[in-house]
Amino acid sequence: MGKDSDIYNEVYNFQEGAVRDIVASPTHNFAASIGQNGMVKVWDYVKKNVFSQQTYAGMGTCLEMIPATDSNKGRCLAAGFDTGMVRIISVTAEGLEILKCFRAHEDPIVGIRYSKDLKMAVTASTAGDIFFFEIDGNSDPQKYDPLCCLKLPDNAEINDFKWNPDDESIIFGCANGTVHQIRKPKPSEIDNSDSYYWNDPPIKSWKIKIMEF
Repeated sequence: MGKDSDIYNEVYNFQEGAVRDIVASPTHNFAASIGQNGMVKVWDYVKKNVFSQQTYAGMGTCLEMIPATDSNKGRCLAAGFDTGMVRIISVTAEGLEILKCFRAHEDPIVGIRYSKDLKMAVTASTAGDIFFFEIDGNSDPQKYDPLCCLKLPDNAEINDFKWNPDDESIIFGCANGTVHQIRKPKPSEIDNSDSYYWNDPPIKSWKIKIMEF
Protein backbone atom coordinates (compact mmCIF):
# COMPACT_ATOMS: atom_id res chain seq x y z
CA MET A 1 0.00 0.00 0.00
CA GLY A 2 1.28 3.46 -0.82
CA LYS A 3 2.54 5.50 2.13
CA ASP A 4 0.38 8.52 1.38
CA SER A 5 -2.53 6.84 -0.40
CA ASP A 6 -4.96 3.94 -0.22
CA ILE A 7 -3.64 2.42 -3.44
CA TYR A 8 -2.59 -1.23 -3.23
CA ASN A 9 -0.05 -2.87 -5.53
CA GLU A 10 0.32 -6.63 -5.87
CA VAL A 11 3.90 -7.58 -5.00
CA TYR A 12 3.77 -11.36 -5.36
CA ASN A 13 1.08 -13.91 -6.18
CA PHE A 14 1.68 -16.59 -3.57
CA GLN A 15 -1.33 -18.91 -3.70
CA GLU A 16 -4.43 -19.90 -5.59
CA GLY A 17 -7.11 -18.92 -3.12
CA ALA A 18 -6.67 -17.47 0.34
CA VAL A 19 -3.23 -17.10 1.91
CA ARG A 20 -3.68 -18.30 5.49
CA ASP A 21 -0.27 -17.39 6.91
CA ILE A 22 3.19 -16.23 5.89
CA VAL A 23 6.57 -16.33 7.65
CA ALA A 24 10.14 -15.30 6.84
CA SER A 25 13.37 -17.12 7.66
CA PRO A 26 15.60 -15.27 10.15
CA THR A 27 18.74 -16.62 8.49
CA HIS A 28 17.94 -17.15 4.79
CA ASN A 29 16.51 -15.11 1.93
CA PHE A 30 13.15 -16.81 1.76
CA ALA A 31 9.59 -16.41 2.90
CA ALA A 32 7.03 -19.21 3.09
CA SER A 33 3.28 -19.16 2.85
CA ILE A 34 0.48 -21.64 3.45
CA GLY A 35 -2.73 -21.51 1.48
CA GLN A 36 -6.29 -22.59 2.01
CA ASN A 37 -5.63 -25.22 -0.67
CA GLY A 38 -3.00 -26.89 1.55
CA MET A 39 -0.04 -25.64 -0.46
CA VAL A 40 3.17 -24.59 1.27
CA LYS A 41 5.21 -22.36 -1.01
CA VAL A 42 8.74 -21.09 -0.43
CA TRP A 43 9.71 -17.87 -2.21
CA ASP A 44 13.26 -16.60 -2.68
CA TYR A 45 12.68 -12.87 -2.37
CA VAL A 46 16.20 -11.96 -3.55
CA LYS A 47 16.03 -13.96 -6.79
CA LYS A 48 12.28 -13.24 -6.95
CA ASN A 49 11.24 -16.76 -7.83
CA VAL A 50 9.55 -19.78 -6.29
CA PHE A 51 12.16 -22.06 -4.74
CA SER A 52 9.83 -24.95 -3.89
CA GLN A 53 6.20 -25.76 -3.27
CA GLN A 54 4.18 -28.74 -2.11
CA THR A 55 0.48 -29.37 -1.58
CA TYR A 56 -0.56 -31.43 1.44
CA ALA A 57 -3.87 -33.04 2.43
CA GLY A 58 -6.28 -30.66 4.15
CA MET A 59 -6.73 -26.92 4.11
CA GLY A 60 -3.84 -24.88 5.50
CA THR A 61 -4.63 -22.84 8.61
CA CYS A 62 -1.33 -21.55 10.05
CA LEU A 63 2.42 -21.51 9.60
CA GLU A 64 5.17 -20.97 12.17
CA MET A 65 8.89 -20.42 11.61
CA ILE A 66 10.69 -22.59 14.14
CA PRO A 67 13.41 -20.49 15.85
CA ALA A 68 16.81 -20.96 14.25
CA THR A 69 19.35 -23.28 15.90
CA ASP A 70 22.60 -24.94 14.87
CA SER A 71 20.50 -28.03 14.20
CA ASN A 72 17.76 -26.63 11.95
CA LYS A 73 19.77 -23.73 10.45
CA GLY A 74 16.64 -21.56 10.40
CA ARG A 75 15.06 -23.71 7.71
CA CYS A 76 12.27 -25.50 9.59
CA LEU A 77 8.55 -24.71 9.47
CA ALA A 78 5.56 -25.96 11.45
CA ALA A 79 2.40 -26.08 9.34
CA GLY A 80 -1.12 -26.56 10.73
CA PHE A 81 -4.17 -27.83 8.87
CA ASP A 82 -7.94 -27.97 9.28
CA THR A 83 -7.70 -31.74 9.76
CA GLY A 84 -5.86 -31.22 13.05
CA MET A 85 -2.59 -32.35 11.49
CA VAL A 86 0.76 -30.67 12.13
CA ARG A 87 3.60 -31.10 9.68
CA ILE A 88 7.18 -30.18 10.53
CA ILE A 89 8.84 -29.25 7.25
CA SER A 90 12.50 -28.65 6.43
CA VAL A 91 13.51 -26.43 3.53
CA THR A 92 16.42 -28.27 1.90
CA ALA A 93 18.45 -27.77 -1.28
CA GLU A 94 16.24 -30.40 -2.94
CA GLY A 95 12.94 -28.87 -1.82
CA LEU A 96 10.52 -29.45 1.06
CA GLU A 97 11.06 -32.46 3.32
CA ILE A 98 8.64 -33.61 6.03
CA LEU A 99 10.51 -34.30 9.25
CA LYS A 100 7.47 -35.12 11.36
CA CYS A 101 3.72 -35.44 10.86
CA PHE A 102 1.21 -35.96 13.66
CA ARG A 103 -2.42 -35.28 14.56
CA ALA A 104 -2.56 -32.85 17.46
CA HIS A 105 -6.32 -32.16 17.45
CA GLU A 106 -9.62 -33.22 15.95
CA ASP A 107 -10.40 -29.65 14.90
CA PRO A 108 -8.52 -27.05 12.81
CA ILE A 109 -5.14 -25.94 14.15
CA VAL A 110 -4.99 -22.30 15.27
CA GLY A 111 -1.23 -22.22 15.76
CA ILE A 112 1.97 -23.82 16.99
CA ARG A 113 4.14 -21.87 19.45
CA TYR A 114 7.60 -22.65 20.81
CA SER A 115 9.21 -21.83 24.15
CA LYS A 116 12.43 -19.82 24.02
CA ASP A 117 14.54 -22.75 25.19
CA LEU A 118 12.92 -24.94 22.49
CA LYS A 119 12.07 -27.62 25.03
CA MET A 120 8.31 -27.30 24.69
CA ALA A 121 5.81 -26.67 21.90
CA VAL A 122 2.12 -25.86 22.24
CA THR A 123 -0.64 -26.40 19.71
CA ALA A 124 -4.19 -25.10 19.91
CA SER A 125 -7.40 -25.77 18.01
CA THR A 126 -10.44 -23.65 17.18
CA ALA A 127 -12.47 -25.75 19.63
CA GLY A 128 -10.40 -24.58 22.62
CA ASP A 129 -8.21 -27.66 22.90
CA ILE A 130 -4.54 -27.23 23.86
CA PHE A 131 -1.73 -29.78 23.63
CA PHE A 132 1.77 -29.52 25.11
CA PHE A 133 4.69 -31.43 23.57
CA GLU A 134 8.17 -32.02 24.89
CA ILE A 135 10.69 -31.23 22.17
CA ASP A 136 14.43 -30.84 21.69
CA GLY A 137 14.67 -28.07 19.14
CA ASN A 138 18.39 -27.61 19.69
CA SER A 139 19.47 -31.07 18.62
CA ASP A 140 16.51 -33.21 17.46
CA PRO A 141 13.97 -31.39 15.24
CA GLN A 142 11.90 -34.58 14.94
CA LYS A 143 11.16 -34.96 18.64
CA TYR A 144 7.55 -34.13 19.56
CA ASP A 145 6.64 -36.23 22.57
CA PRO A 146 3.05 -35.67 23.80
CA LEU A 147 3.00 -34.42 27.39
CA CYS A 148 -0.53 -33.30 28.26
CA CYS A 149 -3.66 -31.67 26.92
CA LEU A 150 -6.57 -29.64 28.27
CA LYS A 151 -9.66 -27.77 27.19
CA LEU A 152 -10.36 -24.13 27.96
CA PRO A 153 -13.42 -23.24 30.06
CA ASP A 154 -16.73 -22.83 28.19
CA ASN A 155 -15.21 -24.46 25.10
CA ALA A 156 -13.78 -21.04 24.25
CA GLU A 157 -12.75 -20.70 20.62
CA ILE A 158 -9.09 -19.67 20.47
CA ASN A 159 -8.16 -16.80 18.16
CA ASP A 160 -4.47 -16.47 19.01
CA PHE A 161 -1.93 -17.31 21.72
CA LYS A 162 1.60 -16.40 22.77
CA TRP A 163 4.23 -17.44 25.28
CA ASN A 164 4.81 -14.86 28.00
CA PRO A 165 8.30 -13.29 27.91
CA ASP A 166 9.38 -15.28 30.98
CA ASP A 167 8.61 -18.56 29.16
CA GLU A 168 6.66 -19.78 32.19
CA SER A 169 3.12 -19.39 30.90
CA ILE A 170 1.02 -18.97 27.76
CA ILE A 171 -1.71 -16.41 27.07
CA PHE A 172 -4.74 -17.39 24.98
CA GLY A 173 -7.12 -14.86 23.44
CA CYS A 174 -10.59 -16.19 22.68
CA ALA A 175 -13.53 -15.28 20.49
CA ASN A 176 -15.86 -14.84 23.48
CA GLY A 177 -13.77 -11.96 24.85
CA THR A 178 -11.91 -13.96 27.49
CA VAL A 179 -8.15 -14.20 27.98
CA HIS A 180 -6.72 -17.26 29.70
CA GLN A 181 -3.24 -17.68 31.15
CA ILE A 182 -1.94 -21.21 31.66
CA ARG A 183 1.26 -22.03 33.50
CA LYS A 184 3.72 -24.18 31.60
CA PRO A 185 3.33 -27.78 32.75
CA LYS A 186 6.26 -29.45 34.45
CA PRO A 187 6.94 -32.97 33.12
CA SER A 188 7.57 -34.16 36.68
CA GLU A 189 4.00 -33.27 37.72
CA ILE A 190 2.28 -34.91 34.75
CA ASP A 191 1.24 -38.55 34.83
CA ASN A 192 0.26 -39.44 31.28
CA SER A 193 0.57 -43.20 31.62
CA ASP A 194 -3.22 -43.62 31.23
CA SER A 195 -4.34 -40.32 29.73
CA TYR A 196 -2.81 -37.13 28.40
CA TYR A 197 -5.60 -35.04 29.92
CA TRP A 198 -4.25 -32.53 32.45
CA ASN A 199 -6.62 -32.44 35.41
CA ASP A 200 -7.06 -29.10 37.21
CA PRO A 201 -4.44 -27.09 35.30
CA PRO A 202 -3.59 -23.69 36.83
CA ILE A 203 -5.61 -21.25 34.72
CA LYS A 204 -6.15 -17.53 35.27
CA SER A 205 -8.97 -15.92 33.30
CA TRP A 206 -10.00 -12.38 32.44
CA LYS A 207 -12.97 -10.99 30.57
CA ILE A 208 -12.17 -8.21 28.13
CA LYS A 209 -14.88 -5.57 28.05
CA ILE A 210 -15.24 -2.48 25.93
CA MET A 211 -15.05 0.68 27.98
CA GLU A 212 -18.20 2.75 28.14
CA PHE A 213 -17.84 6.49 27.77
